[in-house]
Amino acid sequence: MCDLVLRHVPRDRAIQILDVGCGTGSLVFLLARALSAATLVGIDVSPPNIRAAEQQRAALEASAQSRIRFEQIDYLTRRGAPVDVVTSDGVLHLIPGDTRTLFARLAADVRPGGVLVVDMPYDCGYNYVFAIARRCLRLVRSRWLDAVIFGIARLVHGKEMTDEGLRERVPYMYLPPQRLSGRSLRETIAPSVGLRLVTRYPVSSTSLSQLKHEVLVFERQVA
Repeated sequence: MCDLVLRHVPRDRAIQILDVGCGTGSLVFLLARALSAATLVGIDVSPPNIRAAEQQRAALEASAQSRIRFEQIDYLTRRGAPVDVVTSDGVLHLIPGDTRTLFARLAADVRPGGVLVVDMPYDCGYNYVFAIARRCLRLVRSRWLDAVIFGIARLVHGKEMTDEGLRERVPYMYLPPQRLSGRSLRETIAPSVGLRLVTRYPVSSTSLSQLKHEVLVFERQVA
């Protein structure tokens, strides 16, 4: 995701970046390292994620710390000035509500001429089956099933995530996607809020428990 974002952002001047659903800040830190003049804000609804991100930020040199900020907040309730770049890596499909309303908000947070780079699950048979499977899991959810999911997550992701962070993600396995990227998003919804599709990139899945994703790059149109 970092490499793809870097293909579409200016490196010859100071820019402002907002990462929606930043998790523990991995994308924020990578972009901060690659863009030495950029200022970055990462937001997430999860207190454990923000605590982990702040711990990593505290270990940076003072000059790097001053360019990075994290906020624990619901994106749809946040108010802030538009920035040059908005990113979101694997989060938008979980935000409840109307898709056009969400993308109108994203568009409003991007300055004219700026870019929106998002990683989302796309419209395909695998993801529809996956959504049905998650709904079925939700019907039979139990402490035992939570423990099984946590054990598998710890085995797969235990090296890069804390137990606290993994436990908080267990409920995600019961959440079907609220939206998928598809023709309607690309050709109707995004243009209607001032976003022009620049390109799409395929994304490799790292686990069978993961939805199939793609990265979409939009440019905020100048009024």
